[in-house]
Amino acid sequence: MTQAQTTDRMAKLSWRERIGYGLGDAGFNFYWAIIGSYLIFFYTDIFGISAAAAATMVTITKIVDAFTDPAMGAIADKTKTRWGKFRPYLLFGTLPMMGAGLLTMTTPDLDEGSKLIWAYATYMILMLTYTVLNMPYNSLSAVLTADPQERNTLNSTRFFFAYFTGIIVGAATPDLAEYFGGGDRYNPIGWQITMSIYAVVASILFVITFATTRERIAPPVEQTSEPLKDLKTLLTCKPWIIIFILAMVIMTTFTLRGSSATYYFKYFVERPDLLGAFVGLQVLGLMIGAMSASTLTRYIDKVKLLMMLMGIVSVLCFVFAFVPKPQALGVVDVNESNQTQLQADDLLGEPHQAGDTYTWTRYDKVFWIIKNRVELPETRAQLDIQNLENETLSVIRTRADGSQLDSAHWPPELILMFVLSMLISLALGPKAPITWAMYADVADYNEWKTGRRATGMTFAATTFSQKMGSAAGSAIMLSVLAALGYQANQVQSNASLDGIVYMQTLAPGIFAFIAIIALFFYDLTGDKLEVIQKELAERQQA
Repeated sequence: MTQAQTTDRMAKLSWRERIGYGLGDAGFNFYWAIIGSYLIFFYTDIFGISAAAAATMVTITKIVDAFTDPAMGAIADKTKTRWGKFRPYLLFGTLPMMGAGLLTMTTPDLDEGSKLIWAYATYMILMLTYTVLNMPYNSLSAVLTADPQERNTLNSTRFFFAYFTGIIVGAATPDLAEYFGGGDRYNPIGWQITMSIYAVVASILFVITFATTRERIAPPVEQTSEPLKDLKTLLTCKPWIIIFILAMVIMTTFTLRGSSATYYFKYFVERPDLLGAFVGLQVLGLMIGAMSASTLTRYIDKVKLLMMLMGIVSVLCFVFAFVPKPQALGVVDVNESNQTQLQADDLLGEPHQAGDTYTWTRYDKVFWIIKNRVELPETRAQLDIQNLENETLSVIRTRADGSQLDSAHWPPELILMFVLSMLISLALGPKAPITWAMYADVADYNEWKTGRRATGMTFAATTFSQKMGSAAGSAIMLSVLAALGYQANQVQSNASLDGIVYMQTLAPGIFAFIAIIALFFYDLTGDKLEVIQKELAERQQA
């Protein structure tokens, strides 16, 4: 008897297995978090591809990659090994994905057309190798146990680790890239080394997941592999169609928030030094929200809970759109620019008065994101910056009466941005574990209704919709930037700045509202699921 033929459908999983499974998604997020939050910025501002070309490339690549999911689902459903259907891919697919990740972050010295070809090829290979590992990993959650609450707990554990990794990647990536880039966060070498570290750690985590999990649910013994029939069955399954739409819409929301944050802080807020903290805090909110999912679903039906949470997201995103830009720059990153001087008034937001003196400071890296504030000799209201490229600078003004104003202190607008972002993330956090449990429910529903179990195809078709949502989010953002005249590493037009703000705030709120509408039509809820699981268990015993 192979492992996939074991029959403990309603198994209560040990914490060893839950954590082992969750560490796998931690591994995937060493790739996914950098793709979602930084890859578009990497292409436009570091590799030197135009926003319009990057929009077309990312969209086409993600659409092509999305169509590989059903094929991978069919392959996984046909797989039969002594380790099960899905676990072997975590063992044998790690090295190819590691290589693809390193190539994607490599920036050869090419002309513009050749750069684009390189980006197409390497990104497509990365997404293909990602699919080979990630699709079986996602399907694995549906065959570890059929207990609905146990699945909620399993997926909450999974996304705790996923978001924890997202915090590390979100907060650390700019500073790690700067550290390994010799103090220049725009140096491609720093990004390559950072990606290589992430890839090695991820590979170790995939092997741990393989070693600590066990597949318990298998298709009926008499079932033959018929992927086209399984796909046709899904296309007529109402719960799956709703989940398909829901996954696409919510992934668009995630992608817009994640990929626009870099532009939002660099060009609108003009505080790129805070980007790592902002992205890290976003993911911290997602992690806390994910951890709460298994508790919340004990008291509130998961469909009603999702509707409430998406409503909260929609309202908060609308409010976020009206948060104004801080009146003062506060802290400035000096990079490639024609500017030769900084004015203290621009950083402080208040005019100079007679008797004012100034202390200009730079931030020297001590270790990783830990920095030491060092005084500069200049005491005037202006600072020459020709020899201060790649430095982060701020200023302290001392009045004649001895009172001080420090530009590094956060203005209320900035605090409000962080608070709203955190609240949005807290509301979005439970979405991931809840919807992944819903995907497993749909696989059970199809087996109950048709007598066929196609776990791989069910999850593959759903990840197809997520990738389409990710492609849509990237395409919307880059297309808007291109249409509004975005130019990398330049002062942006008012129209371009408005587009950046709306991609971070208003647009995700609109898509969250669309998700609420989709959920009105989903009826695979608690009582119905109990009947399904009872009848499936009786069939298996018979």
